[in-house]
Amino acid sequence: MSSLLFINACVRGQTVSRTYRLCKVFLDAYLAANPDTELDDVDLTISDIPRYHAAAIERRDALIDAGKLDDEMFGHAKQFAAADRILVGAPHWDLSFPAILKSYIEHVSVRDVTFATTPTGVRGICRAQALVYVTTVGGKLEGADHGAEYFKGLCGFYGISRFEVIRAQGLDLEGSDPAAIMQAAGREAASLAGKI
Repeated sequence: MSSLLFINACVRGQTVSRTYRLCKVFLDAYLAANPDTELDDVDLTISDIPRYHAAAIERRDALIDAGKLDDEMFGHAKQFAAADRILVGAPHWDLSFPAILKSYIEHVSVRDVTFATTPTGVRGICRAQALVYVTTVGGKLEGADHGAEYFKGLCGFYGISRFEVIRAQGLDLEGSDPAAIMQAAGREAASLAGKI
């Protein structure tokens, strides 16, 4: 049985978020094509993931140095590292994505869980074969999707070889057809779900 980890940073909620609607299209198509998949859902919209501060960083580093990777502090990192495929849903906010997603990534980036250090540098040790990043934006990104670029970089850091983006943009521009834009992005999401 394979696993799909859905990281939901669609902070406007399931009934309002256009990003969530695209994620749902992907999830429905993926699960239909892969019915034996175990779906893990990390809903950051209701999460209590804390921001790191000096004491928490000291505790984290001491646990890692002592090899105590079973501590609950590393739960998100271990779940992320074990997933076969990962779906990230994040609306385009302030040139990247909502802050809670950055806090989550800081908890996922754990030495000897999601990456390892070697004499020549860092080596990713995550199991995932692919990460799909889904986003929506009211305007046009014009080649400056910093959120997607960040996750593309993380894939290299974590050892995830395939990175895909599904985006719907221009949704709030005057004269745009949001329904048509979302339908096109939904078709892209469903098609990718059957191939990844």
